[in-house]
Amino acid sequence: MGPHLCLYRAALLPGSLLFLLLLSDPALPTGRPPPVVLVPGDLGNQLEAKLDKPKVVHYLCSKKTDSYFTLWLNLELLLPVIIDCWIDNIRLVYNRTSRVTQFPDGVDVHVPGFGKTFSLEFLDPSKSSVGSYFHTMVESLVGWGYTRGEDVRGAPYDWRRAPTAAPGLEGQVHPCLRGTGCALGGRGQDPARPGLRGQQPDPGH
Repeated sequence: MGPHLCLYRAALLPGSLLFLLLLSDPALPTGRPPPVVLVPGDLGNQLEAKLDKPKVVHYLCSKKTDSYFTLWLNLELLLPVIIDCWIDNIRLVYNRTSRVTQFPDGVDVHVPGFGKTFSLEFLDPSKSSVGSYFHTMVESLVGWGYTRGEDVRGAPYDWRRAPTAAPGLEGQVHPCLRGTGCALGGRGQDPARPGLRGQQPDPGH
């Protein structure tokens, strides 16, 4: 019997869902817990942005940055007036013709830490208590014998879009599962099996 993917869903916060992907593989060493991949819900992981904008909504807003900075969650960006800059950077522009969303001109957003847990343990990189999200859960898993980055991993994505619409998410989650299982001595998830898209409801329903 080959490895199979088990999908568990549990309510975590109002308006968001937590998905636990457990890779059950009989080839894993005896007594080894099944690997866990954490897929967060809305607002559930950090986002970073780099700017080179043609214009800004306020003279206090940054027009160009040399490197990526934390867009979510950065409490300093939620202050009065400055929050207008944040709104202009984090918004998505909907194309009525193609029916897809895109970043505003001059804004590049990426998701840090795929395969790691840091970007969803704390939404605020300063690790303030208000930004704590998966930290308690990951700490519990570590206490049960799991290791960050080995058999407990994160699958952060751009939560402003549906998981099935997030570029590369489906293609990244299964290699993550496969790599995790293989690294632990198992066979890993079979890439020929149904993907993440098949595990979730049709977005059109």
